[in-house]
Amino acid sequence: MSLLSRTGDVIYAFKFLRTLTKPWNKMDAFKLGIIDKDGKVLKKGKDLETSEEKSAYTIFHRLVFNVKRLLGKVPGGKSTLGSYAAALFLIKEHTKLSEEEIKAVMSEVLDAEELESLEEATWFQEDSKLKPGEYQLVQEVAYSITGEIIGLPKDKVKVNEFLEPTDRLFNQNIYKVNHSKTGLDVYITNEDIKR
Repeated sequence: MSLLSRTGDVIYAFKFLRTLTKPWNKMDAFKLGIIDKDGKVLKKGKDLETSEEKSAYTIFHRLVFNVKRLLGKVPGGKSTLGSYAAALFLIKEHTKLSEEEIKAVMSEVLDAEELESLEEATWFQEDSKLKPGEYQLVQEVAYSITGEIIGLPKDKVKVNEFLEPTDRLFNQNIYKVNHSKTGLDVYITNEDIKR
């Protein structure tokens, strides 16, 4: 697979991920009255008149909105789908793109505010190692092999000894920890946990 092809795949993955995790009321389609605050379609594609409306509600958006609405019907599906950094780590692992290549794509896909939100808190780190202890998840976390949501807010993850990051992406340390309830390993960032 060529770098150009992989980069194209990553751009669509980022765009899909960003759209899927964005609240309905932050979508351009909402601002233009095409969907309501719950993602319900108010204006069909054939009724869109301006180029701005057509750009805010493309076939890509319809696909992502349908997936988002389906996820909203499953238990826990309405909460945040996970941190960008953990998801980006999985994309990096799958595509074998370097952090610089992913940064270039990110700067094209995310706005400045979203890029700033990738800053991390480091209060429970010492020399970039995650301190031993029990932590509580603050958002859903997916199982890295299947993508299935297994970690829910308030679930516990335990760190027995100082834990080195598995990787680092956009100044975010990625840690592989064990989810106490299932015994399965999940990837987290500092934004996914609290004491």
